[in-house]
Amino acid sequence: MKSKTLKIDFKIILVCFIITLLSISCNKKLGEKPSSGGKTCEILIVADKLLVEGSVGNELKAFFMQEQDGLNQPEPLFTIPYISLSAFEDAEMFQAHRNIIMININDTCKEKMVILKDYKAKPQTVFILNAPNKDAFLHLFNEKKEIIKACFDETERVRINQAFKAIEEVGTKAEVKRIFNFSMSFPNGFKVAKKTRDFAWIRQESKEYSEAVMIYVYPYSDKKQLNPKNIITLRDSLTKQYIPGPTDGSYMTTEKEFAPVSKEINFNGLYAVEIRGLWKLKGDFMGGPFINYTFVDEKNNRIIMLDGYLYSPKKPKRDLLKQIESIIYTYHAM
Repeated sequence: MKSKTLKIDFKIILVCFIITLLSISCNKKLGEKPSSGGKTCEILIVADKLLVEGSVGNELKAFFMQEQDGLNQPEPLFTIPYISLSAFEDAEMFQAHRNIIMININDTCKEKMVILKDYKAKPQTVFILNAPNKDAFLHLFNEKKEIIKACFDETERVRINQAFKAIEEVGTKAEVKRIFNFSMSFPNGFKVAKKTRDFAWIRQESKEYSEAVMIYVYPYSDKKQLNPKNIITLRDSLTKQYIPGPTDGSYMTTEKEFAPVSKEINFNGLYAVEIRGLWKLKGDFMGGPFINYTFVDEKNNRIIMLDGYLYSPKKPKRDLLKQIESIIYTYHAM
């Protein structure tokens, strides 16, 4: 494991955590804010048209609209509509957007990033990027873009889980707590389909798609258990045993033709390995994306694997996978 990656992730999460604390303080003074708007994984860019049609816009697109790893059709990390400052100031609807980047390039400005949390709505994150010229802006953006992305990701998860909280499946939450002695929240429709003393398969089925979360805990013995190849090998053994397909003898496995993508992350304050990839059915023709988080529960000397997957044929999958990711991020140690 490379400690450099871990340090960067913790720095990003620390910044977002401080912003959240500032948000709580402000809300106590100002009162409740209206709910923020905007589509899932959408960032509203407030800037002059000439800027977004040139090098500034190209840099924003190259970063925020890069393809999401682990999907079986191209979809961007975020969609980024643009609006002028005058149009933004004239419409409260735009001011209440959940994720906003405001770009101010003026020769009287100093190179600086300002962050506003829950400024006009809740949850909301607004980044104001000031620079004296385009080159200075590009320098500032490339220095701060990972922090910006991490904070927008967190805002998306907060918004999704706030919505799910109103329709929480309390029975499923209680069952997870009973089996594993930690907390996770699930929205209405997610039921425990299979369980053992160390495994649970929790899924929701609808006419248009199906989604599920697998939980597996096992004793920690060696850091090699967090090697992505070993995680995938273990995942395949679990899905072969517990996740059958619709035809006799079929079962879920990892798609090897398109190699999964892994990285070290900070997961709710814990070091974790995130893996995004594709699954398929051995002996059948179904498939889709999955996301896996594996980390050490030091208190109980065990490894926890939280794995979510989606089946939604011929339809976009980014937003549904973001919902599954948000569910997994509700993990809380007891």
